[in-house]
Amino acid sequence: MTKNFLRVEEDGSYTITNCCAVAGLGGDSKRYRDGSFEYYISEPVIDNDPKSVGSFILAAIEYEKMTQK
Repeated sequence: MTKNFLRVEEDGSYTITNCCAVAGLGGDSKRYRDGSFEYYISEPVIDNDPKSVGSFILAAIEYEKMTQK
């Protein structure tokens, strides 16, 4: 997980990478978000999106639980 989604910056801070910038359903006919795989992989990829930060923290907690048994 850390090899694929975490980068250490020169100042020692961390960046969570490869985040989907947008997630949602519905919208107008010009840009309808249908929730399909194609929709999600067509969205921009950014760093430190709040949705991804929360998911990363939860995954890290579960990993810690799993490795401490």
